[in-house]
Amino acid sequence: MSVMSVSGISDGTTHALHMAINGLDARQQAIAGNVSNLETPGYRARIVSFEDSLRAALADGTPTATNVSVAESRAATRMNGNNVNIDFELLAEKENVLRQRLVVQALNSKYTLLRTAITGQ
Repeated sequence: MSVMSVSGISDGTTHALHMAINGLDARQQAIAGNVSNLETPGYRARIVSFEDSLRAALADGTPTATNVSVAESRAATRMNGNNVNIDFELLAEKENVLRQRLVVQALNSKYTLLRTAITGQ
């Protein structure tokens, strides 16, 4: 994953927030794929995880070392071999959107502080 960085003004917090956005974006794509394959025989739901990796990378002081992983769900399947649970996916989508908003708000606040420090306004 590439991290958007502006030389001289990006720091660990900014990198961590960008990595969180990357992970949440990957999760949103997986959820969309799961929902669109709700009735596809044999389709296994995709699960995205990055939080543990981000936590470990932050502890090591290297937030850009975050790994976003995508795995197949091991949940039980229906008769057609598909294991997408629409209730879970819709709830996960709502939660993911809220997390995305929170991270974007944090980035906006970080940049607002920076702008205030630079301009004095």
